[in-house]
Amino acid sequence: MNGSSLGYLTKEGFRNIWVNRLLSLATIVVLISCLVIVGSGTLIFLNISSVLDLIEDQNVVMVYIDDNATEAESDHLKVQLLAMDNVEDDIVFVSREEAFERQKETYGDKAALLEGLSPTILPNAYKVKVADLSRFDETVAQIKNLPSVLQIHENSELAGKIANIRDAVTYISIGVVAILFFVSLFIVSNTIRITIFNRRLEISIMKAVGATNAFVRWPFIVEGVLLGLFSAIVGLGIQFGIYSLASIWLSDIMSMLGGTVVAFSENIGLILGMFIFIGVFIGAFGSIISLNKYLKEHSNVVESSI
Repeated sequence: MNGSSLGYLTKEGFRNIWVNRLLSLATIVVLISCLVIVGSGTLIFLNISSVLDLIEDQNVVMVYIDDNATEAESDHLKVQLLAMDNVEDDIVFVSREEAFERQKETYGDKAALLEGLSPTILPNAYKVKVADLSRFDETVAQIKNLPSVLQIHENSELAGKIANIRDAVTYISIGVVAILFFVSLFIVSNTIRITIFNRRLEISIMKAVGATNAFVRWPFIVEGVLLGLFSAIVGLGIQFGIYSLASIWLSDIMSMLGGTVVAFSENIGLILGMFIFIGVFIGAFGSIISLNKYLKEHSNVVESSI
């Protein structure tokens, strides 16, 4: 297939969209519906992930420093903590004085009960965040073995639950997207197959005059790609409108959890890229699947690859 033939067939792909505009519209509607469902699932996942990140930030490990440790030993302990591969860099030093004042604040009106006590009853500490909660117990065990560590306060049960929830949300999201992807591919390929059936006379004439399967396929592939691109762009606009309305409801829930709704603008590149990939792939591959089935059913010509 030379350059002039490729140009002609590409123009035919553009023309076919308008000639078969009703079926093209049906394909676009199906694609947009599937893309919006996938996009909505992705945005829900991002918001759930945001809440889990917020909970993870609150699930810190308090590493209390031995009272007998010198200032140099205390500084060296921080260096050792920073050297651990599963510890975040933002380690915070909490002095005994600061901890004592916070304790008084938690007592509220009963803070007078602490009068006469000195901050020296509390040890200095480092507030440490664990990067991968699935390795929480392993990291805590390593910290306990460090010199100058008096004791550790942690919540391994909460950390385990957060890690399990994150894994479950991730697997469910991937599963839902995969199912919707194949459902979309099935629906679009069958919709395109109707288009091919309506143009069976044209295809038969092309095959009768010696056109290769690649020659027959190309306009349909161009048509599928264009429908996928158009569906992705329109779907992005519809997704933005739906998410904007849903954000009003989501903001109340997120505020109760102490977080905020994930901004659509921060993820527009991700959503658009995903829409274009899914739309173009389903449009093009759906065309190939449908046409291959038709050619196998109505022709004895051995198919050549594109």
